[in-house]
Amino acid sequence: MVHSLRRLLLGIFLIMAAAAVLLLSDLGSRVKTAAASKSGRTMRVALLQHASQTILDQGRAGMIVGLKEKGWEQGKNLELKIYNAEGDNAVSQTIAKEMAGGGYDLLMTISTVSLQAVANANKAGGTPHVFALVSDPSVAGVGVSMTKPLEHPAHLAGFGTMQPIPQAFKIAREMNPTLKKVGVVWNAAEANSEAQVKVARKVCAELGIDLMESTVDNSSGVAEAAGALVARGADALWMGGDVTVMTAADSLISTAKKGRIPVFTVIPPNVKKGSLFDLGADYPEVGRLAGNLAGEILNGRKPADVPITNVMPEMLAVNLPVTKDLQTPWQISDELRKRANLLIDDAGAEQTKAVVAAPNPSGKKWKIAIVNYIESGPSEDTLAGMKVAWKRSKLVEGKDYTISYHSAQGDIASLNGIFDAVLTENADIVVPLSTPTLQSALQKIRDRPIVFSVIANPVVAGAGKSYTDHKPNVTGVSVLAPVVEALTMIQKYFPQYKRLGTLFCPAEANSVDLKESFEKLCKERGLTLECVAVNTSSDLSDASLSLVSRPIDAIVQISDNLSSTGFNAITKAARQTQKPLISLNSTTVPLGAPISLGRDYHNCGEVTVEMLERVIRGEDPSKMPFVLPPRLFYSASPANAAAVGMTLPPELLKEVDKVIK
Repeated sequence: MVHSLRRLLLGIFLIMAAAAVLLLSDLGSRVKTAAASKSGRTMRVALLQHASQTILDQGRAGMIVGLKEKGWEQGKNLELKIYNAEGDNAVSQTIAKEMAGGGYDLLMTISTVSLQAVANANKAGGTPHVFALVSDPSVAGVGVSMTKPLEHPAHLAGFGTMQPIPQAFKIAREMNPTLKKVGVVWNAAEANSEAQVKVARKVCAELGIDLMESTVDNSSGVAEAAGALVARGADALWMGGDVTVMTAADSLISTAKKGRIPVFTVIPPNVKKGSLFDLGADYPEVGRLAGNLAGEILNGRKPADVPITNVMPEMLAVNLPVTKDLQTPWQISDELRKRANLLIDDAGAEQTKAVVAAPNPSGKKWKIAIVNYIESGPSEDTLAGMKVAWKRSKLVEGKDYTISYHSAQGDIASLNGIFDAVLTENADIVVPLSTPTLQSALQKIRDRPIVFSVIANPVVAGAGKSYTDHKPNVTGVSVLAPVVEALTMIQKYFPQYKRLGTLFCPAEANSVDLKESFEKLCKERGLTLECVAVNTSSDLSDASLSLVSRPIDAIVQISDNLSSTGFNAITKAARQTQKPLISLNSTTVPLGAPISLGRDYHNCGEVTVEMLERVIRGEDPSKMPFVLPPRLFYSASPANAAAVGMTLPPELLKEVDKVIK
């Protein structure tokens, strides 16, 4: 009995030892670091595309170019394994599992279906993953936020390329003012296709067009579905970025041709197959940008720090001969002909206008004018982030761009004179920092791009109706304060704080908007918010003392220009009266705040430069949605807390990004 037990224990020990050896031997393949590239080791990358389709092939070719631009070349320091599921979802999932468990340094995917398969197989995040040629990653079910660019799995990076569907339908209506019915064939199993059809439904409702839908499960059913739409009286067929339908594009276009109606798409260059026009992305360029991003991650960039935004280098292709055989006249204006990157003329010859993938395709030296309202912690951190981003940019200062800096020193009246000077120096792009600066810029500048930053709420500032429907020359980065997150933290760790207090500046639209939002949210959560107005920095001390004299449990200071520059006065009043203090400005712990929960302004600067790079590459600001708030930065100081009579729970200190002693 004893000998049997010994043999059993010995067997268990040997099994455990063998397992340990296997784990140790595999450790090197599972640890992915930039040091590997520096040591000269060949990096192993796996790439999955869902089907053999023109735009996916173009995207793959662009990725290879982009990797090479960042120093990674097949056969030298890169081993690139390319997989193709050939449109089969089951095969895609099998490949994805092989990729996730294959010990690769990086995974890449093309299309939404491929993103979903690999993201699910790699859910534990063992390998970095870069995706592209995805219409809307937020609907793919892989953890990407629709509104927060930095809210995504830490190992996942990439960008969406939502096609310009509203513009495509508007062009169709321009070509045929009598257009009333448009048919679409789509596969409801494709999340990207569903997202695009939802956009199409909305724009068709606005234009008074009846969107006639027919769904299919596979490409073999596309021709029949298209024929049914033609029989129902469709004036045209529209083709979105549905991989199932794209695979059968020839049969869809052939069916429309028999019915003497046109096809328009958001997938260039289907004009070569017989569509009337395509308005979509330059997919080789989309792939190149994804390859650049993959190369940066192989070089050490963290996927978690990459904001996931929409990238849409536009391409228009037009086919003139199609108009000859249509049952209803469709007219192509001279403006559209000139705008087209690819034009098939009346004789059937292709005329191309090159879409240059260079970082500065115009070749000119761009004059960038940064205009700041007042020096503050947020603006200084943003400028520091911009400086870091410019250093890693492919654009070269002095050759591709110059930067001038102007500050109003807190004097709103001087902003008009500053913008006059900016226009006199003929700046090509204007970068307003803060809401008052943006409001002045909107009054003065309509003929050149405005790329704003450090703006709490650009809609309230007058930049547009929404983050996507905005003034045509304006885009930029918002830093909307995290009031929801702050109140959640307060109710979790400080449930005794029922009456809160804050200062606001009536002269700042962003401050009033944030105060009102904060007030409404407090009411919804059963809390009371006391507000004290303050208009000038000289009044800040008295206003702070007025606030702390009220029956409040804690100060929760919203972020605006006035409080950012004069936060010391708020700290002084809190310490004199032993009032707990929490700030929604991430730069204020060094100024005495015990807790700050706000936007990471350094990252805001980095994202601002990315927006500027896109404009310089030729993207139209009118098609660039405002970027919603970057990541949060959460910090705390036990010493500052003690100075106002607060005790910070250990659990809170574990949550924060930085504890300042």
